Amino acid sequence: MYKISTLPNGLTLITVNMPHLNSVTTLVAVGAGSRYESKNINGISHFLEHMFFKGSRKYPTAEIISTLVDGIGAVNNAYTHKECTVYWIKSSSKHIELSSDIISSMIKESLFSEEEIEREKGVIVEELRMIRDNPTSYIGSLYEKLQFGDTPLGWDIGGEEGIVTKFKRDNLISYIDSLYSPKNMVLVYAGKLPTDILKLAEKFFLDLPNREQFKFVPYKKKKQHKAEVAIFYKETDQANLILGVTGYSRYDKKRYQAAVLGTILGEGMSSRLFIQVRERRGLAYHISGGPGFYMDTGNFAIFAGLKLEKVYEGLEVIKAELERVVSEKVTSDELKKAKEMIRGRLALSSESTNFLAGYFGTKFVLDREIETFEEYLKNIDLVTAEDIKDVARELFQKGKFNLQVIGPFKEKGKFEKILS
Repeated sequence: MYKISTLPNGLTLITVNMPHLNSVTTLVAVGAGSRYESKNINGISHFLEHMFFKGSRKYPTAEIISTLVDGIGAVNNAYTHKECTVYWIKSSSKHIELSSDIISSMIKESLFSEEEIEREKGVIVEELRMIRDNPTSYIGSLYEKLQFGDTPLGWDIGGEEGIVTKFKRDNLISYIDSLYSPKNMVLVYAGKLPTDILKLAEKFFLDLPNREQFKFVPYKKKKQHKAEVAIFYKETDQANLILGVTGYSRYDKKRYQAAVLGTILGEGMSSRLFIQVRERRGLAYHISGGPGFYMDTGNFAIFAGLKLEKVYEGLEVIKAELERVVSEKVTSDELKKAKEMIRGRLALSSESTNFLAGYFGTKFVLDREIETFEEYLKNIDLVTAEDIKDVARELFQKGKFNLQVIGPFKEKGKFEKILS
């Protein structure tokens, strides 16, 4: 399904040829994210993501880049994660050369003009404010701050206004030089590919500057003996909450059991939490849950938007479902359905060139190896009902819960009482 090769400069090339399509996603993933930052430059990974679109030596303005992309009916974007940053263009397969030219130019010869940097500070400040005004978006950042504390994993990916507005051009250049090495990057083409794809990759990416690469400081798990509750007071018509616990890393073998458990509890309209909280009690419009993985830690979290007057009842129902999966084995039918759901969702996703490019790019830039879908599903199939119960027992311990709430609440005593 895919091929891996290495260019002479150390850049990894992954190709996923899908000749039945007429589109292709060109993607570059970099092992650079917000957990590589220090406090005084928190948010610079995300800021840099923005700045790559603001002009390069070959394409000197944002307008020129966007006009070129729009002019061929393509779509381009990027996203910053705590452990990597990804840039991509999806285009007609006949425009793969232009897509490669644009992305490579953005990464290797961006201008970072002082004028654009100052202008973009205002854009990013408004993005941060927009997120804070949207509880469903903001609560994830608040939850990770609660779980991971004052560490890079607990800091907001976008940074803070007071820090972002002080960035200088030298900060951006120094950060690029410290991480944007070809050996710390992956180039992925997924879609209908030409036969000379290797030559195409070398044409545009062989001259990437040879930069440095450093490792982040490992996360030290905090000792927790009682449930922790944090409230972000906001006048809202709905209570948003995340109830979670510390979970498994992306290398822990128990991640497969956690994935199946997450599917049973919080994936889809037939999940336990959806049935109990929404369908049977009408306490929420949306509720979901599952695991999240980092390189040396993780979490397992439940997100819900609950009626204000029913928030305590909703929390009690959620907690009861977590306790039930600890005390009782899931049924064989539930286990079978969850595995088939994972298999089916993966099959649907794998029809997307963006999904495939993102999967292979982030997987390799983080792990330096690829777990195929077949290997992943084989491990999912090995999960037993006893495994699910054991993992639930390990995760959902009374004193290990973290609860983040956004809503018009001033006291956390009742929340703490429910969790205790």
